[in-house]
Amino acid sequence: MNHVCVCAELNETPREVYTSATSTAMRCMVLLPPVGNKAPTPIQLNVYGKSAERFARLNKKAQVIVYGAKLRYDLESRTHSLHGGIIHVVNDEFPIINDVILAGRCVKDIDREDARAFKTTASGLMICNQTLSVSTGRNQADLFNFYAINTHEDKLNNAELLVNFTRKGVGLTIKGRLVTDAWTDQATNEKRIQTKIQLVSMTLAPKGNGNDQPKEIKAQTTVSAPDNVSTLWGGRTLEESPDPWNQASGGGLPELPGQYGSAPDLEEIPF
Repeated sequence: MNHVCVCAELNETPREVYTSATSTAMRCMVLLPPVGNKAPTPIQLNVYGKSAERFARLNKKAQVIVYGAKLRYDLESRTHSLHGGIIHVVNDEFPIINDVILAGRCVKDIDREDARAFKTTASGLMICNQTLSVSTGRNQADLFNFYAINTHEDKLNNAELLVNFTRKGVGLTIKGRLVTDAWTDQATNEKRIQTKIQLVSMTLAPKGNGNDQPKEIKAQTTVSAPDNVSTLWGGRTLEESPDPWNQASGGGLPELPGQYGSAPDLEEIPF
């Protein structure tokens, strides 16, 4: 699973780019609103199909909501990008949304003795870092770094759950948000940023019961269909998010520049 819903402001006018010899997309840099005391998150947005036609008419500073996009990560440039989804113009009264849902497998065991993976601070904060491998199709995967932070008083101790229950190969679904740290490099005096996924909640994959036969699910109630079916939303139907990586192109997400290694040597993600 790879599903993103975010509010963003266009940082430039969308431009048309070729994604293949015969296909194009609309692309531009956008800014996601800051989370707490973090910096705004700059990220590249690529839009396809009918959404691209509407997206092309927007100008710099337009505010939009991006629903159903897929998040990618380029290991070479160390940058995130968004692909696909439905784009709709919003205004300042629209609530700020920053939701990222990813399902995959953890790629490492967390070493409690390694401060880069897990640490506690003098102020009582507990911080844990983990990496999730998310399939992009064709036996390829993106690697997403994410972290959890909490205090000992928090009711939901995500950092503690990560260090206690995740290890290499464990299936995991996370809900998080894109956050960006900004600072000035003391050696070069250059401004630097780093974007990560901050964990909000997580669900571990169910453990097998040793029985290959799936358990039968029996209906508990019966719902009868109404005699008169009313037309909802004026007869409009759900607009499907354009899919630029369909079976005609071999399946999988679109290729990005940079080195993408194969998915970890594991079975297919079961959820």
